[in-house]
Amino acid sequence: MANIGIEYIENFAAARAAGVVESGGQDLTYVSDVAEGLREALECKGHTTTVSWIETDVFEVDLRAQSLGGIDQDVADKVDLFLISTHGDYDGAVSLLYNSKVDKFLGTSAEWRLGDTCALEWLLIFGCHSIDRDRPLDHLHIFQGLHLFCGAYGDMFDSFTIDEAGEDVGDNLTSCDSVKDAWCDGVSDWFVDNHPAVVSVETEATYNGGNIDWANTVIESDHLWGHGTTRADVKPDKQYWMAVVWEEG
Repeated sequence: MANIGIEYIENFAAARAAGVVESGGQDLTYVSDVAEGLREALECKGHTTTVSWIETDVFEVDLRAQSLGGIDQDVADKVDLFLISTHGDYDGAVSLLYNSKVDKFLGTSAEWRLGDTCALEWLLIFGCHSIDRDRPLDHLHIFQGLHLFCGAYGDMFDSFTIDEAGEDVGDNLTSCDSVKDAWCDGVSDWFVDNHPAVVSVETEATYNGGNIDWANTVIESDHLWGHGTTRADVKPDKQYWMAVVWEEG
């Protein structure tokens, strides 16, 4: 069974007052439903939530590498699957907005090194613009044992129709869907056009001289613990190529 981490922020008054963002940073309404829905769907199948922080108890150091002054070893990199729901943006790196300045209101993926403690396999970000599908190498340094980075290549909407998205992802994960399929299907919506995307690192064996062995790639065949095949970590010395999959949602 998997250990789960859940974090979300819906209120950003302190960040707005500090002038951290020139526009945006509006309060959110439904991301708590997304996060709690995922938690409930996984817990009812025997998985355990071992990290859970909300609002002003969510800090950018939670994802920042210990080697760069963060505490990821006690939060994001302590669990198998970690979901954070907040505002996101992209400019060469993922930027996530927080409502507590510990140590910064804006976190950056330039300071993430995930899986180096042999814990985190799956990073899920329910927020806008977390993945640049045209520049996957921007994300390479994040993968220190991480299997998949699930996010969005465009907008991810805060709509009344997405309140069940987390539950849908959890149900998919525990119904033997691959993590990639569970995410892309679960966060897709009939009313708003979300933009799910997933990034992975892969081995030379699956590159197969350019004739890619998709069936054995991490991105196509990695499953949550206990619900199908879970691929081995692809550590930096074994990384050969990167895969990106996205959908109109």
